[in-house]
Amino acid sequence: MRKKLISQRCLFDQSIEQLLALVQPERVLKRIDQILMDNPHMTERVHADLTSAAAKTGAHGMSAEQVLRTALVKQLKHYPYRELCERLNDGVSLRWFTRFGSAEIPHFTTVQKAVKAIRSESWHQINELLCDYAHTQKLEDGRHLRADTTVVGADIHYPTDARLLWDGIRVLTRVMKRSALASQLRDIGFADRRRSAKRLAYRITMAKGPKADQLRRKHYRRLIRVANGVFTMASGLYQHPQAGFAEGGRLDWFLTLFATAIDQCERRVLKGEPVPAEEKVVSLFEDHTDIIKRGKSSCPVEFGHKVLFATGKSGLITQYQVLKGNPDDGQFVDELIATHKCQYGKAPHSFSADRRFYSAANEALAYEHGVRKLSMVKPGRRSKVRELFEKERWFKKLQKFRAGIEGIISAMMRGVGLKRCLWKGWQAFKRYVGLSVVSFNLKRIALML
Repeated sequence: MRKKLISQRCLFDQSIEQLLALVQPERVLKRIDQILMDNPHMTERVHADLTSAAAKTGAHGMSAEQVLRTALVKQLKHYPYRELCERLNDGVSLRWFTRFGSAEIPHFTTVQKAVKAIRSESWHQINELLCDYAHTQKLEDGRHLRADTTVVGADIHYPTDARLLWDGIRVLTRVMKRSALASQLRDIGFADRRRSAKRLAYRITMAKGPKADQLRRKHYRRLIRVANGVFTMASGLYQHPQAGFAEGGRLDWFLTLFATAIDQCERRVLKGEPVPAEEKVVSLFEDHTDIIKRGKSSCPVEFGHKVLFATGKSGLITQYQVLKGNPDDGQFVDELIATHKCQYGKAPHSFSADRRFYSAANEALAYEHGVRKLSMVKPGRRSKVRELFEKERWFKKLQKFRAGIEGIISAMMRGVGLKRCLWKGWQAFKRYVGLSVVSFNLKRIALML
């Protein structure tokens, strides 16, 4: 049964305490340590996740406190899991902060499984506890609210039809080869088409000149023919009565995605048919990835997920939400203000957002909630009354305040690795965003105390 805390100290932990007198931990780590000690309910949330499906017998493993603190160190320091365990093993201050003391540091795969076992809902609850703590410490009064959205990228390469087909051929061939050897099947007609597929994908990418389109279509026809052949072979292996291999579910998953990739390539390239974004597959490995267009000239199309953030005057992330698809920003105004009222007991005195959040209905809803000053620039043509209204000093001041959230989002992308999610899967994506938000808020509170 996994423990919440390790209360019994080891005899050799005294040497760690003596070394700490010589090697002082960072001031931020000391203050974060104090915040975690003042909020034991955070550890309880993590402990509930780690013990929800665990057996009641066996080794104790890492305690919930060690898992939480190790996850924060990883995100704050940008360490990969291998380097994280090496740093924990060599660093006196990190051993003290993560509560390992003189104990042996677990293998990096053990640490990875434990950190990823914390649910996204738990990170939401931990962030709410942090916001309550900041409110009690008078760091955030809840009088002001600003909101914005950004896109957190998924860990994929730029999607092209040729690269998708090459990825599918490569992965299915590898799975088939391993499965056929394990099952000792000789009658499935297996053939390795990876070399020819890679050559065709390269020729499609490098086609140039006045006849480039014709060459691409010619190579695409051959590549689709190879992809259909590999798909047929993989389907035959999956349906073979004597297969009985362990990767059947994984093969079924890739076959489904690969069929969609072949179909969209035929529709787009050979038939010239536009494929809606919701029907497209942009990655065989991160199939949850959304195609998002926000009208930015520097980045016309982004691949990942849109994330909604709301902050107060302190710069703490008081609300966040990972969104599916590319919904309109304006539909979240009512929810943002209602959630803020639940957090602080009253509506914010002022609310500011960019033009994507504007609508006449949203302005009416905000005033109904009790917002006194609302600053959202109206897009498009404006009347003279509206122009005079938006030139008011308080309105322009709130717009300058709103621009501050862009700097906060930029600091999160650079400081806690929020620009690109390196974890695999939709649920892991939400957990990664939650860990990043909690790490950012903890560091910000530590700097303000």
